[in-house]
Amino acid sequence: MSALPGARAVHHIAYTVPDLEQAVGFFVDVLGAELAYRLGPVEDPEGDWMTRKLGVHPRASAHIAMLRLGPVTNLELFEYTAPDQDRGRPRNSDWGGHHFALYVDDVDKAVEYLRDVPGVTILGEPETITEGPIAGDRWVYFTTPWGLHMELINMPEGMPYEETTTTRLYHPVERWDDHRPKTESELESATESAPEKPREVAPDAAPESVPETVNSNPFNRRVIEEFRANGGRVADFGDVPLLLLTTTGRRSGRTRTTPLVHLDHEGRHIVFAANGGADGDPAWYRNLMASGTATVELPGRRFTARPVPVPAGEHEELWRRQAAQDPNFAQFRDRTDREIPVVELVPVEVAR
Repeated sequence: MSALPGARAVHHIAYTVPDLEQAVGFFVDVLGAELAYRLGPVEDPEGDWMTRKLGVHPRASAHIAMLRLGPVTNLELFEYTAPDQDRGRPRNSDWGGHHFALYVDDVDKAVEYLRDVPGVTILGEPETITEGPIAGDRWVYFTTPWGLHMELINMPEGMPYEETTTTRLYHPVERWDDHRPKTESELESATESAPEKPREVAPDAAPESVPETVNSNPFNRRVIEEFRANGGRVADFGDVPLLLLTTTGRRSGRTRTTPLVHLDHEGRHIVFAANGGADGDPAWYRNLMASGTATVELPGRRFTARPVPVPAGEHEELWRRQAAQDPNFAQFRDRTDREIPVVELVPVEVAR
């Protein structure tokens, strides 16, 4: 029984870092984390929301990234700016001191890997505890390039402390990558049977006639359901306009629905293949361009559309308008050297 009503698990741990891009790069590229999403800026330029809700200076501003490490751990990273910011880093012996431990199969092998990472400092050599409740524990501390204290640890089963208590520490049984969802290419390659031909969708048909679709992301599934149930309104997006785009997999032939923020400009439906600023085009864009058509759902309307690339001369104005209605888009182009495609979804007639 949990003393806290309804408690199930630790959802995430969080650290404030001096440089969010550096920290995300380290956790993703060096340690193998997955980037889930980014937020920001989180700020209240005129009011005291930051103080009331987060306990920081009212003029503080934060950019946030949420990562997943292995099967059970979510890690939230903050980069703050604030007029009263203390940039000193607490030692482990200071109040507020902390470290972050990673379970590994072989501490020595992991140390050798980290020795080649610029900016990482290994604190001494790995050692094994020989007495006490955790005899057999092999461990070593290291610091990241920005000074975060971390630990590598291997604690075998059958530790001495287990003889005196029924409590057991979490012991990972999954490999680091076992939890990762399959990519679209892996899913399509795994399709052994011939795909069922997608049903033709007539323009302006009732929403309930939309074929069953696939979307492996639970958040997207919830957004799709809320969009269809509430006439296009989704609480997480407020007044930001959404559409649902149903595309067909290039090899699998399976339909997949993706909720997209879009720009309704002079009667044109514009979408941006931003992919959160990632270096690769999103799957929906690749499938859309390969098939040449897709189904678009808007509040009270549904139609088949073809993608028409928007001329480069219009991009700046359209990006400005898109960023005005959803500030997240202002950051996406800064995160990648990729030329982000801008596409108009043009309605087409479908033979009945």
